[in-house]
Amino acid sequence: MSSSGFKPFGALAVVGLGLIGGSFARDVRRLGLAQQLIGYDINAAYRKEICSQNLVDYLAAAPDEKLGEAELVLLAVPVKAFAEVLTQIRPHLSASAIVTDAGSVKSPLLKIMSAPEYAEMRYVGGHPIAGSENFGPCAAQEKLFSGKRFILTPSAKTEYDVVERVRGLWESLGAAVSEMDAETHDKMFASVSHLPHLLAYASIQAIANSETPDVLGHSGAGLKDFSRIASSSPEMWADIFLENSHNLLLRINTFKNALAALEDAVRDKDKQKLVELLTQAKNERDRWMS
Repeated sequence: MSSSGFKPFGALAVVGLGLIGGSFARDVRRLGLAQQLIGYDINAAYRKEICSQNLVDYLAAAPDEKLGEAELVLLAVPVKAFAEVLTQIRPHLSASAIVTDAGSVKSPLLKIMSAPEYAEMRYVGGHPIAGSENFGPCAAQEKLFSGKRFILTPSAKTEYDVVERVRGLWESLGAAVSEMDAETHDKMFASVSHLPHLLAYASIQAIANSETPDVLGHSGAGLKDFSRIASSSPEMWADIFLENSHNLLLRINTFKNALAALEDAVRDKDKQKLVELLTQAKNERDRWMS
């Protein structure tokens, strides 16, 4: 047993050893949650960094026969890569192995998993609400998930013991685990994650397109705080936006309406309305942060 009372895995595999997968592997090793760590990453530069950090006991570019030893496989790859990675792991996977993931969009993967060829796969979706604008194994850090939320998205066919085993693993990493269905998850995170990232990118682009020379060079801490997530991986976030496009477009329209109301108040020099709108937003944030 680990110090948390969790029964360690004999072997655990991580496919994708960037920020999330690398941080996961680092803490699994630190906390003794698996006797052996198996890792896969297609990026040659990442593999070199993974070796230098000694993140895993076995490392290869793509899933191979070694994967058959894993009792649990975490897919920590971009959401667009899920379908391809599932076809790669399926021939090597033990029948009793648990498959889970760390993707930011859940419904597309659940749809893939409904295909007949995956009917017997013991899968439960997951999403750690943790991260950084930095990416790659060089950004991996200990205790990234400690004190953070983790959401499980089991389907109607997910076995109870699969959910509880994955729940226990993430709780051992210090996460507060809850459950919701995939559709609710994707609607929620279109609002609280995907839209804010989109706005951070758009805001920097709009400011950079200003006619004022070196406008960003004259900014203060406020803009840096607001736009920090615009330094995240563009390729990864483009995939997330597209995979959750229906929900994201709804949130974009809601934002346009909120922005239009502010624009009208500014154009009309209606201070009373402007203060009212700003106060509503302030009160919502203060309530959230209290």
